[in-house]
Amino acid sequence: MTAPPGDRRRVAVIGAGWAGCTAALELARRGLAVTVYEQARMPGGRARRVVVDGVALDNGQHLLIGAYRRVPGRHRRGPRRRRRRARVAAAAARAAAWFGSPARSGCGVARAGARHPPPGAVGARRLAPGAPALAARLPGAGRDPAAIPATATVADWFRDLPRAAFDGIVAPLCVAALNTLPEEASARVFAKVLDTALGGSRTDSDFLVPTTDLSSLLPEPALRQVAAQGGQLRPARPRRCVASAPTAVTVDRPRDTRALSDVVVAVGPHQLAQALGARPADLPGCRAALAMAGAFAYEPIVTVYLGFRAPVAMTAPVMRLDDRPGQWLFDRRGGSPTTWPAGTTTMLAVVISAHGTHQRMEREALAAAVEAQLRRLAPGLPTVTWSRVITERRATYACTPGLARPAPGRLAPGIHLAGDYTDAEFPATLEAAVRSGRAAATGVLEARAAADVRSA
Repeated sequence: MTAPPGDRRRVAVIGAGWAGCTAALELARRGLAVTVYEQARMPGGRARRVVVDGVALDNGQHLLIGAYRRVPGRHRRGPRRRRRRARVAAAAARAAAWFGSPARSGCGVARAGARHPPPGAVGARRLAPGAPALAARLPGAGRDPAAIPATATVADWFRDLPRAAFDGIVAPLCVAALNTLPEEASARVFAKVLDTALGGSRTDSDFLVPTTDLSSLLPEPALRQVAAQGGQLRPARPRRCVASAPTAVTVDRPRDTRALSDVVVAVGPHQLAQALGARPADLPGCRAALAMAGAFAYEPIVTVYLGFRAPVAMTAPVMRLDDRPGQWLFDRRGGSPTTWPAGTTTMLAVVISAHGTHQRMEREALAAAVEAQLRRLAPGLPTVTWSRVITERRATYACTPGLARPAPGRLAPGIHLAGDYTDAEFPATLEAAVRSGRAAATGVLEARAAADVRSA
C-alpha cells in the first residue's frame, strides 16, 4: 500500500497514556492539530482514574520523587487553578533516614508527619541496624552507575551490605523504584535512580504523593490544552499504522482510513505489534523495536483500598509497612471524598509491588489480610466501611539486567515511538513516560524541519 500525501498540519498520537498525552501537548504547543486515539474510555494508560461502585480511584498508587523534574513540570505550566488542584504533598524525606524520621515539607504544601506517632496511629519502622553502611555504597558517594556491570542484579551489587540494612532499605527501595525484586532487578538502573534522588539537592529525595487522581494530574489537563489548540481526543477508538512513506503515514480503523504527516505510537510494549500493523512492522526500525518489546516480562502492582468510618492518624502521607503482605501505605485523604461510600471518613491505599505469593490470594482474602496487617501495626483502627483490590497485571516491564529497550523517536518514515519502556536511564515510571513523550515530539518536529529543508 502506498500512502497518499499526508496533511502537513495534522498528526496523530496512538495511545493516551502519560507518554502519548505529553507528546500530544508538545506538538499542539508548536501549532500542530493533534488527534489522540485511545482504545480505553479514560486517558492515562497504566496510570489512570477508575470508577468502582461509583468511587473514583486510581488503577494503582504511584509514588514520585522530588528529582523527577518532568512530571511536576508538565502541570506547573497550566492555569493557576490547575496548579492548585494538581499540587503534591511531600512525605518522609531522605532515603537514608526514612523510617521513623521527621518529615520535611515539599512543594510548599504541608509537613508530612511527626517523629512520635500519636496513640493508635499507623507508624513507620525505623532503620535496621547497620543501615548507615549504605552510604558508602551509594552512587552519589563516588560510584558511577555506568561502571556497574550490565549483568549485575541489585542483590549482587549490595551483597556485602549487612542483611538487616539490605532488607530494611535497599530491597524496599528497589521494589518501589523498579517494581522488580532485588534478586532480579538491574543494579545499573537502580543506581541511576539512587544517584538522581541522593546526588542533588535535599528536595530531590522527597517523596511526592499526588493529591488528585492520576488522570486529573496530567492526562486530562494536557488533553484540554491540546483541544484548545484545535486537537481532539478520540476515546474507545483504537487505531493502527498500516503504511509508511516519506510523505505520509496511514492509520486506520474499520471503515475509517486517514493519511497524516506523522504518527506517535505511544502504547504499552505488549500492544506495539497491534498498533503498528503488519506492513509497518516489517520495516527495519519497527522490526527491531518489536523484537525488543517481545522479550519483555511484566510485573504487577496490586493496590488494596480500605475505607474507614473514622479518621486514621498517620505520621506521613506515605509509610513503609512490614511486607506482610502490604509494602507501602498511602493516605488518600487528598482524593475525592465526595465519591467515597456512605459513612467513609478516611481512605487508605496499601500497595504490593512485583510478583509474589499475594497473587495467589482471592481479592477478598487479600483485602482481609491487609486489614489484619494494619490492625496488628496499629491496634484500635476504626471500622472498615469499604474495600476493593485493583490489580494492574502489566503495570511495568521487569527491569532486569542487560534488558534491551528501544529508543524513543523515529522508527520509520512518519512513525515515532514513545513509552516509559523507551527511556534509556529510568525504569518504568511516570517520569520516564513523560520524558519519552517529549523525546518523540522532538523527533517529529526535527523530521518535519529536515523535510522542509530538503523540499526548499
